[in-house]
Formats: sequence, structure tokens, C-alpha cells
Amino acid sequence: MRIKEGFRQTSILQFITRALLLMVLPAFLAFFMSWSTVVRSTGEGTVINLAGSLRKQVYLIVATHESPPAPPPASHPQLQTVINEFEHRLYHPTLLNNLPNQANDPIRAHYDHMETTWRTEIKKELSQLKKNHDGSLLPKAIHFVSLIDAYVEAIEARHETRLLWLGRIQWISLGIMVLVLIGTLRWLSQHVTQPLIAMVHTTSKIKSGDLNVRAPEDGAGEITLLGQAINHMVAELARGIGELESRVSEKTRALSQNQRSLELLYRIKQRLSDQEPDQNTFDQVLSDLGSVIELEHAAICITETEQAPLAFRFAVITNKPSKYCDQKACASCSQAANTPTQTTDYPVFQLSDGRKNYGIMPIQLKPSQKLADWQRQLLEAVARQIGTALANAKRKQALHRLALHEERSVIARELHDSLAQSLSYLKIQVMRLQTEFPEAARSDTAQAVLTELRQGLNDAYRQLRELLNTFRLQMHERGLTEALEQTVHEFAERAAHPVFLENHLMGVELSAHEEIHILQIVREALANIERHAHAQHAWVTLIWSEQTVLVTIRDDGLGINDHPEKKQHYGLSIMRDRANSLQGELSIARHFPNGTIVSLQFTPNSPVAEGYTS
Repeated sequence: MRIKEGFRQTSILQFITRALLLMVLPAFLAFFMSWSTVVRSTGEGTVINLAGSLRKQVYLIVATHESPPAPPPASHPQLQTVINEFEHRLYHPTLLNNLPNQANDPIRAHYDHMETTWRTEIKKELSQLKKNHDGSLLPKAIHFVSLIDAYVEAIEARHETRLLWLGRIQWISLGIMVLVLIGTLRWLSQHVTQPLIAMVHTTSKIKSGDLNVRAPEDGAGEITLLGQAINHMVAELARGIGELESRVSEKTRALSQNQRSLELLYRIKQRLSDQEPDQNTFDQVLSDLGSVIELEHAAICITETEQAPLAFRFAVITNKPSKYCDQKACASCSQAANTPTQTTDYPVFQLSDGRKNYGIMPIQLKPSQKLADWQRQLLEAVARQIGTALANAKRKQALHRLALHEERSVIARELHDSLAQSLSYLKIQVMRLQTEFPEAARSDTAQAVLTELRQGLNDAYRQLRELLNTFRLQMHERGLTEALEQTVHEFAERAAHPVFLENHLMGVELSAHEEIHILQIVREALANIERHAHAQHAWVTLIWSEQTVLVTIRDDGLGINDHPEKKQHYGLSIMRDRANSLQGELSIARHFPNGTIVSLQFTPNSPVAEGYTS
């Protein structure tokens, strides 16, 4: 497996180099073997010819020995000369150098046998033969020639063996070269050609936009590196495109969120600017807010700094119970105002116009929900718009209150310059009449008419003075709260008994007319206590209950009689008229065990109350 993997990862250049070396090596081996065979076979032809000439030389010795003497001398060779020539050829260096060193080699054995036979038998026989020819030499010569033939055949056999091995080596070399060539072509096809074709298809798919395709990485070394490079490039390209698409999607989502936020802010601004802020308006604001940001609960609570921690809840996003701003415990909203926005699941946003807080907007998140930055910024912007709307409503109410005060001041001046002057003139005329007609000179009827006239003028002048005081009453910036505190302080000093004020309106916004009527009823009730009750204590209580305002003025004095209405006394009638103008109810009754209680209950004619009643 490692060898196969090593071959697969081999570079193309190295593999081709090794393949060429494998093909060249057998050729070099065959060449070397051929050269060695040629070198070793050099002279074997001479040896074979020289060895073959020994047979001819043996027959020449026999012929020379058996032939008669030549008539002319030296006309045929001498026997010794032929024998010498035979030995010269037998011991020729060519033959001796061609003999193997191994004693058991067939050539060496045949040569040694032949040489020993010559030396011990043939040559000795020739030296012992007589001149007469008895024919005994020829059989021995034929036997000796057979030895020479065996020697020559051994030489020829060795030469043929060498040629046979040389042929085998050449065939083996050719086979190795063919196998290496086939293996090289197959390896190139599997690890070069086929991966390159696959890469061409891969690049075509990449060109068409398919970035999920991958190039093969199982080719040769360079092909594997090329495939890995292509795959890395495609992966980086896909990752880059993915990141770009993700950023585009994120930017698109952010733009969509910003557009929805801007639409929400524009819609809320339109609602708050087109009408006085009331519960319906804030219900719609919370509904719009819930359509953009999914919240578990939300509320809008109006608080006043001066009355903290009291709070008056305007609206909630749903009717689900909430940890803060419970339906019956709106004051708890202000407790949440001090909770850090960033570290709680109940973030609270201040309803402020940048200078003053007018309330809070507590938010209850869903389990495991975290506010994103854009959601927190949107909630802060909505809170600022609500605070600005409340500030504008406050300014409008202050302007209305100022206009009402100026109107009442004009009426007071007109009354003072006309009716008050007339009443003063009448009082002076009554005093002159009393002076001109002494009491002794008056009849009983005249005395009664004069007394009634003087009393009526005094009552009318006192009521006019109270009316002027009423018209000249001013509502300060704090509104009814500060006016009641001043009134309580004033009557406590005048009546010489404590007057306690308990204000639980929790910042309920009242109109200027409602504040004036409440203040006048309270002042009239405290004035009656001062004049008639002989009380030790007095209490003024204002409560916001079940969408109505309940005002009670109580004392521990003598208590009201069964017929309080008196002729020429209009205080109680005016109080009832004021209650009727508020579309409320005024009740006056004894308070057990002692004292009197005056109760005023009405539904405020303010945007808040209208929202509740609707």
C-alpha cells in the first residue's frame, strides 16, 4: 500500500526519469553482456580452426609414417618435422590461453586427455615404431582424432552456450523494456491523463458557476498539487462569495430594519402630533412597537418627579400579567425606573424630552431574549418621542391655564370696577341712611328693612370679594398639587387647627377647568369648616380610583345640620354647580362619630380619562 501510495504521489518528471532508467538499464545490460561475450569469444574461431587442424596434422603424421621414402630426397616432409608441427599447434598459446582454469571444465578435461594421450601414447608409439609399416599406427591415430573431435566439440558447445545466453539476455532486456513502457503509459494514463481530463470538466463547471465541484486529488505529484490548488482556490472563492452574500444579506436586513424603524417612528410621530396623547394613542403606539419588536410585555407609565414613586399607567401592550406595572400597582413602575437597562430582562426607558422625565416605559423581554442594538436604539427613540409629546401636552395645558387665568383676571377687574364699586356705594348710602334716621325714629318695619338691606349688602360684598379672590387664584407650573398645598397651608394658619393633605392622584393629568373647580370646592369646604365646624382637625384627600377622581374634605367638628341651606347663603349651591359642571357628584353628610365629610367624585374630561372611558 505504501509503495502504491508512493508511486501515486511521485512527480511526473521523477517517474518518467525512473522509467527511462529502467528501460535503458536492460539495454545497457544486454550491451554489456554482448560485449563480454564478444570479448570472451574472441579467438575461439582460431582455436576451433587450430584444434581442427590437429586432425589434419595427425593424418599427415600417419601418412608420412606410412608413405615410402621419396625418390628424390626432400620431396615430401620428414616425420619429425610433421610431429614438431603437430606439437607446435598442440601447444600453441592460442589453445593454451583458451583453456579454462577449472580442472573439471569439459574443454580442459578433453584437452588434458588429448595432450596426455599424445604425449604418453601416440608420440611414444611413433618413437618406437620401426621403419617398416605394419599398419598398427592408423587405429591409434583414428582414436586420437576422436579425442581431438571431442575437444573441438567442447569448444563449440561452450561457444553455442554463450550465444544462447546472450540471446536470452537480449530477449529478457527487450521484455523488461516493453513492460516498463507499458507500465509507464498506464501510469501516465491513470495519474496524468485521466486527472487532467477530470480537471478540464471541473474548470468547465466552475466557469458555469458551480462552486461545489472539486478537482481530483489522486493523480501524480504535480497533478495532485494542481488539483489541491484548484480546490483551495474554489473553496476560497466559494467562501469569499459566501461571506460577500452574507454581508449583503446582513446589510439588506439592516436596511430593512432601519426602514421599518423609520416607518415606525414616522407613524408614532404622526399619532402623537395629530392628537392629544391619551390611552388610545399609547395603545396604538405599543401595538405598532410590538409589530416591529417582539416583546413579552410593555407599558407606558406616567410619573411626575414631584410625586415619585407614584405612577399612573397609561397603556400596556397586552393583558398579560407583568412583574412590573401591574394593573393594580402602577406605582411599582417607578421602582423599575432605577433598574439598569443593560443588565436586566426588564429594561426601562425614560420618557423624557431631554430636560425632564415624564414617565417610564418598562419592557419585559421573552425568556432568553436579548435586545439588539437597533432594538434598544428604536425603543429609546420611541421613548423620546413619547416624552416630547407629553412635554408638548404639558406646555399646551400651561398655555391654556395661563389664558384661563388672564380671562378670569379680566372678569375680576371688571367686577371690581363695576359691581364692587356699586356695592360700596350702596353700603355708603346705607350708612348715610342710618345716620339720617336715628334708630329711635325708625319704625319696626323700617328697622327690619334696613337691617336686611345692610346684611344683604355685606353678604353680597363678601361673596363678591370671594369671587374676586377665586378669579385671581393662580395655578402655578406644578398645577393643582402646589395650589392645594398653598391652600391647606393658608387655612391651617387662619383656622388655628391642622389641615392634612393626602394626594394620591399619581400624576393624573387634569384640565385647567377641572383643577380650578376642585381647588374652589376645597377652599369653600375649608372655609365652611373654619366658620362653622369648630373642628380640631381637617383632612383633604384626593384619590384616583377606577378611572375617577375622588376628592373628600373631612373634619372632626360639630357636623352639618339637617338643613344646611340658608337664605342668602350660596356656598353649597355654588359647590354643587361646580360639581355639575364637572359632570360629577357632590355629597355632604355627617361623618361619624363627629364632623362633616364633603365628597366630590367625577370622571376627568382629559385625554387620559377619555381613553379609559372609551
